[in-house]
Formats: sequence, structure tokens, C-alpha cells
Amino acid sequence: MAWETYDDTCDGCKPVLLDLTTGKLLPDDNPAVRAMARIWDQMSLAERQAFHRVTCLNSRAQADLLVIQSIQRQMQKAAVQ
Repeated sequence: MAWETYDDTCDGCKPVLLDLTTGKLLPDDNPAVRAMARIWDQMSLAERQAFHRVTCLNSRAQADLLVIQSIQRQMQKAAVQ
């Protein structure tokens, strides 16, 4: 794994959810985590790479931000279902 490069096999390149009370990762069997994982698995490589550029490399490119907004909407919708 290299910080500068997205790697599909790297767990550090995937989104996580935290318990805001404890600051700890939510477990894999948490419904919100499962919903997020389903969305992540359906995303294209280009979308996952844009996520990496924004979250790890602090990209502010308009194209990357538009992708992130779309991902964010999908995950928020899934979290309330």
C-alpha cells in the first residue's frame, strides 16, 4: 500500500463508520456498515479512486467532489433505510 495510490485490496482505502460516542469503528455486522459496504462494492473503480483522492490526498478537483457528493447521498439514503 502506498498513501498516494488507491489499492482495491487495501482495507485502509475503504470507508469506515465510527461510533461518535466512543470514537471506535462500528463492527462489520452493523446494518449501516453493511449498507455502506454494499454501495462500495457496486461503485466503479473510478469512483473508488475519486473517494481516495478526496479523503486521502485532499483533492478539491470539481470532478472528484461531484463523485463524492453522489457517494455521500447514496450512503446517507442507505443509512436511514
